[in-house]
Parts: sequence; structure tokens; C-alpha cells
Amino acid sequence: MRKSFKRSTMLVSLFVAFVMLLSAIPVSFAAATTASSVNKKVYISGNSYVQLTDASLIPSVNGATASFTFEFYNGSSSPINLVDYWARLKTKSGTKYTLTLLDKANKKTVSPKSSTTLTFYSAVGSKVTMDQLILNFVKFDFSVSGYEKTIGQFTFPAGYTNDVKAGGYRAVKVGGSSVNMRVNKTTVGKTVDNYSVNLTYVARNTSQFGVNLPEYNYYIKTSVGLYKLTLKDTTDQNLLLAPSVLNTIELTGSIPNTVPTSGWKFIVTQKVTAADNTQVELPVVSFVTPVSVGNTSTGTAKQTFTDANGTYNIELQSVQRMPWNNEDNVVAKLAVKNSGTTYLPLPDLTGTMQLDDSITLTSQTVKNAGDISIAPGATTTMTFIGKLQTGYNWKKFELQLNEKSGNDTVEVAEVTKSDITPIYSVSSGSVYTQKSIGSEMSVKVTDVRTYSGDTNDLYAVYLDVTNNQSRSKTMPQWTGYFKSANGNYYDVTFVKTATTVSPGYKEQVIAYTQLPSNVSREGLQLLMGEAIDTNGLLKGATGNPTGYIRGVLFGLPAETAINSNKGIKIGPYTVDLTQFSIFVQNELNVVINLASTVNRDYNYDGFTQSKLQYELVYEPTGDVLWTQNVSLEGKADNSLQWKVGNNMNEITQKQTENKYWSSYTLNVYEVLNGNKKKLFSKDVKFAPSYNWLDETNN
Repeated sequence: MRKSFKRSTMLVSLFVAFVMLLSAIPVSFAAATTASSVNKKVYISGNSYVQLTDASLIPSVNGATASFTFEFYNGSSSPINLVDYWARLKTKSGTKYTLTLLDKANKKTVSPKSSTTLTFYSAVGSKVTMDQLILNFVKFDFSVSGYEKTIGQFTFPAGYTNDVKAGGYRAVKVGGSSVNMRVNKTTVGKTVDNYSVNLTYVARNTSQFGVNLPEYNYYIKTSVGLYKLTLKDTTDQNLLLAPSVLNTIELTGSIPNTVPTSGWKFIVTQKVTAADNTQVELPVVSFVTPVSVGNTSTGTAKQTFTDANGTYNIELQSVQRMPWNNEDNVVAKLAVKNSGTTYLPLPDLTGTMQLDDSITLTSQTVKNAGDISIAPGATTTMTFIGKLQTGYNWKKFELQLNEKSGNDTVEVAEVTKSDITPIYSVSSGSVYTQKSIGSEMSVKVTDVRTYSGDTNDLYAVYLDVTNNQSRSKTMPQWTGYFKSANGNYYDVTFVKTATTVSPGYKEQVIAYTQLPSNVSREGLQLLMGEAIDTNGLLKGATGNPTGYIRGVLFGLPAETAINSNKGIKIGPYTVDLTQFSIFVQNELNVVINLASTVNRDYNYDGFTQSKLQYELVYEPTGDVLWTQNVSLEGKADNSLQWKVGNNMNEITQKQTENKYWSSYTLNVYEVLNGNKKKLFSKDVKFAPSYNWLDETNN
């Protein structure tokens, strides 16, 4: 009798020695692949039973760790002493393993009409599989041989797994709360050496009290081993799971791209401290996690890639060569579509251009103004610009697209379009309409004028740029070239304002150059695009362009002769010169009377202030009797200021030398950058009270 008592005391002491703490114990639904015998209920007496609810096997430093969770239900009217029960583990070949009970200090009794969980674990060999194991649940009984009686035996079929199927969820115990967990999204991109993994899982506390997320460890299990994932936001380490709130936890990691991507699993574990103060890592839940690597195909202009935010459809729409200084800008236009049902941020893409598999061009990424996100089903564009010698002609063009993910740059796609897309052309008199997000506008060439100078002539083109957006905006800065019929390019200076243009209103832009006299105006075109610098698109009237995007070739009309004092176009103004009279007063003073009617087109919000210049010259000798500048609603120095409406001026000029001739020529010019364009010319004489611009006198 004393000997039996000693043995019983020894067993109790052994139980107390293995004390551990763990706040999360898996509670399993049906396994992905299981036999009904695995999860069978084994009755120990009356309405009391024990049921295996979870069985897992994961790699560890020393081989593998097997863990088993039982639900122990007491259906009787008195407590059940758990000291009388244990589990045994062995292989079918007879190798035995010692199981340790988790949280043993708190697993002593089960109250009537209640249940508890018992989790046992043990280190096993690295090559052991579940179907090789035999698990026995026993009761200590000193009346039988060996002092224990097997209550239930559990075996596992070949291929057994307790993984949660893709798209499924599992309820796990966190403290005293039940938390539903599932994988929400998995995206995998490919870098030069690694797969970049972004995984998101969600957790919902279905209990009535909040509980903190334990300090879990997270892994991707592959065919060659486990790879650890880390939290993107370290504050999620102990995230408070409030009742009913769906919490999202984001993870990231890196896996060598030589690892096969089939059969990946997402495993959640938690470390516990054994009685000898060693750390043991036990599985909490395992999810089947199918993956699709973002860059899975090459050699096409259209592809799809998925990142941590969602799925994008991309298409390399065009590849163009635009002249810039002594090189060409290679301009690749990429359409990016949100194929999902929720808004997605604009991906942060960079591009590397590959020519004929041998030449690499780094490129600048230019986004549309105001592009932040893409609506479901919507498409926007991104432009990539590289520089290339003008003499090189490729046969194969590829654009490798990369996206930053954490500290890595991930290749998400490679698109190709080897044919050079011609620059879009607009015939003379037609309107070019642009619909790019943040840059919706229309452009039309309205006039061509040549301005004469002392040493060279200026060739100028006037354009109307209309804001087609629903909000006021500062219109783009422009840059480009004049292109002759034989393919030569000539630098262009653009004149515009930084004025904000209202929806539906216009800005007048002037493009001019010192065009050599031997260059034919016939077939001349204006190549212009939205100017960029190293920071992206330029707005307003300042900045130093390094190139341009969305280049367009505008056909130019022939220059028309002007010689009328009525309907003179100066910027947004229309001017009628209504009076010019000149006579001598007191033999020393010349008196000149000017009158005009000025109208303004208020559809122009932006324009450059122009000015008129009157000149009275004796053409046989070139002697100038009188010169007068006129500003239209401006405040130029030494100018008359004409307002909208009727204007009348009397000018008295004292003659210091004899410049009296029988007749003169009145010339009226528009002045641009010091050069002049003659708008009107008429022979006049000194004649008191005679209006040389009166139609009845013409």
C-alpha cells in the first residue's frame, strides 16, 4: 500500500514540474484533409468525453515539433481530476516521444458541465510525418499492468493536414477570447535575387471583452523550409482586438527566388517557455496560401501585376523618340488600369529600358498632375523617359517595371513594344484635344506672324490652349522645336503666363524662333510637348525643362498679309484705329490726334501683354519724324495706355530740327521681343482737322 502511494505522489510531482504559460491555443474546425476517426469523441464515462481537435507538425531547429490539442468535456455532476489523464506518442515502428502538457499548472480539474483544452507537444525527428504517428489518450490506473489504460487511440491517414483551406478561417483562443483569423491577401513580387512577400491577415474577436494580440511569430512554409515574416507596423505586435472589430495585420518578408512557389503555407506560431527555461515554438494555425508571382510573363505589351494594394492591368501604349538637344528622349507611355472594385493608390513604379538585350537606359518616371489614386475600372497613364544617341535604331525594346516594397525594389512586370510610335500630328486648322488626367485641354494654332528686326527675323506661332477641366488650373509649360519639311529642327522659345485659367477658358501661348531666311516656311511644323524637369511636369512660366512628354506636331497655316486699320488682332484684343490726324502748330510743334476702339475677348484668362507702335517715317530717306508705343490695358513705360472701349489722345511734339516733307508714311506695328510686324500702312500729309483713317477719306 505504501509503495502504491509513493508511485502516485511521484507522478503528481512530475506534473507540477512542467509549468508553462500560453495565451493562444488553436481550436480547430474540420481539417482540410482528415478522416472522421481523427476527430472522434472518446467517452471516458457517461456524458464525459475527450476529442482531438488539432494536430500539427512544423519544422524546428532540432527537427520538428508535434503538437496535439484535446477538448476535455465533463458531462457529469462532479469535478474530474485531470491528474489522472495523459497522452502518449510513438511511431508505428515503436519510437517513443515524451509529451509535455502546456499550461499544466492551470489544468488540474474540469468542473461539471464545462470543458477545457489540453495541448501536448513533443520534439520529433525532422523526417517524421503525421501518418507515422500513433497518439494514445490514457488514464492512470494502478490496478492494471503498467499502471495506465488507453482510453482512445488516434492515427492519421496519409496526407493528413490540419491546414485551413485557401479562403477559409480558423477560430483560435487568445486568452479567454475566441478570435476568427483568415488570410486576406497575399502578393508576391520578384526581385533580382528574391521573392518579395506581402501578406495581410484579418482577426475578429468574437467574444465580449477586448484582448491583446499575442506576440506571434509568422512564417511562410515552403518545400525547402520556413521563412519568417515581419510586421509592417510594429505597433501591431500587441494590437488590441476589440469585440467584433475586424483588424488587419500586414506582414512582409523575403524568400530566395530559387524556392519553388507551389505548396506555400502561412503559419502562425507562439513561443512558450519550458520547465528548463528553453523556448519551444508551437503552431497556432496554418493556412494554405496559393501565390502568383507578379512578373510571370514577358514579351507582351499587356500584363497584369499584383502588389500589396491590389491588382493592376498595364499596357505599353506607345514608344516614341523625341528630339532633345543633341540626343533623343525615348518616351514610353504606360496605361495603368485598376481592375478591382475599390480605389487603389497609383503604384510607385520606376522603369528600366532594355534595347536589343544589350543596352540599358535608366528612365525618369513622370506622373500626371494630381494623380494619387485610381478609381475601380479607371485607367491613367505614366510616362518613362530615357535618353539615347540619335544615331542608334533598336530592333527590340523592353520596359522593365519595378516597384519599391520595403527596402527592396521588386520587378513587377516587363512589357515590350519594339515599333516606334509616330508622333501624333494635327493638321493646320484642326484642334488637338488631350484627355490625360490632370491635363485635360485642347490646343489650336490661330495665327502665324513674322517679326522683322535689325539683324534677324522672328517667326512666331500663336496658339489657344483651353482648360477642359472642371476646376481652375495653371496651364502646362511648353517646350519643343520647329521642324522643317526636310527634317531639321530649330529651337523654340515659348511665351506664356502663370495665370490660373478657369474651366472652359483659354490661355494664349506664343512660340517663336530666329528662323534662318533660307528655311522654307512651306511644310513647317511645330513640335511641342508639356515640359518636364527632374521633378516632373512644369507649370506656369518658370523652370528649366529637361525634356517633354505628350509631344504633338502641329501643321502651320501660311502667313497672311495684313494691311487694315480695322479688326487688328493683338493678343485677346481686337483694335479699330479710328482716327489719325497731324498738323503743325506755331511752326515748331507737331500735333497728332489718335483715336481707337478696343474690344477684348474675355474668354482669355492668360495672355502676354502686347503693344502697338506708331511710326511716322519719310520713306525716301528713312527719317523718322515720330514714334509712339501703345499698351493695351498695360502699364509699359513710355507708352500710351488704351483701355477697352473708345480711346482718344492728343500728342504735341516739339521739332528740334527740320523734318518737314510734303508727305509721310504712317506705319502701325505689333512689337514682339524687340522685333516688329507691320499691321497697317498709309500715306499721310500735314492737314489740320483731316482724319486720314476716316473711311470716306480712304
